[in-house]
Amino acid sequence: MPPISPLYKINFDGPLFSDLDAAGLGVVIRDSCGLVVGALVERIPIPISASIVEALTCRRTLYFAKELSICELVYEGDAEVSIRALLSKEVVHPEYGHVLQDSLVIANDFRICDFVHIKRVGDSVAHFLARRAKFGNELQVWLEAILEDIAPLVSRDSL
Repeated sequence: MPPISPLYKINFDGPLFSDLDAAGLGVVIRDSCGLVVGALVERIPIPISASIVEALTCRRTLYFAKELSICELVYEGDAEVSIRALLSKEVVHPEYGHVLQDSLVIANDFRICDFVHIKRVGDSVAHFLARRAKFGNELQVWLEAILEDIAPLVSRDSL
């Protein structure tokens, strides 16, 4: 569901590509009408664990929203451990607590920043984008546009 205006909704995902020793980051930002205002795909060197990928993706997502000058957002992802830690502000994990702490510092720059855990089915566009990172080495960003191959996912997601 699109957020209530003036909020933006941000979905993110971060799968591991063990065969490439890499991970993918996928982010999509939509306005209250469900229209895509920004999308990002990035491949990074593989960290130690999936939890670290989740934490890094959380932080990158917030930086992307800040780069787009978004001030009020609902932040949705299926990274349950990271979302739970951000909600409770208990970010003391020795491997990735510092990354989540960075995320909380960035989140304080927004007027509204609500963290919400959702199931994978509600994160299909971000998941699809993150999987694209497997096939490219460079950062890819789209503003106020979407790729043709994700248009059906965005349309279905907005219903």
